[in-house]
Amino acid sequence: MARVLIVDDEESIRDLIKEVLIPEGHELELAESGVAALEILRRKTADLVIVDRNMPGMTGIELVQLIRRNPKTKDAKILMCTASSVTKEVDEAFSAGADDYVLKPLSFAALLSKVAKALAAKP
Repeated sequence: MARVLIVDDEESIRDLIKEVLIPEGHELELAESGVAALEILRRKTADLVIVDRNMPGMTGIELVQLIRRNPKTKDAKILMCTASSVTKEVDEAFSAGADDYVLKPLSFAALLSKVAKALAAKP
């Protein structure tokens, strides 16, 4: 069982990801913004952070960069969720520190596969 933080400004997406991951036995935390995610990460660690790329206020890219700069959170695996498959935007996610990405609309199979891959790579 892994500790997973789901960060998305859309409640329906957070709920969808939650419903996919609950049967896998993961311990989940939900955040509606980058600021809320950082507050959760101050109190708890996460093995995996699933981050929406486009959020108001703090973008997913900015959140990933802050997670990577913090010694307490820098080793968490990060999966970026994005509706864009534009190479430049995918490259930007990897440059910021994301370990992988999954495209929206979310495919349950793709999400589960990416989560399993990220967690298997956890040291």
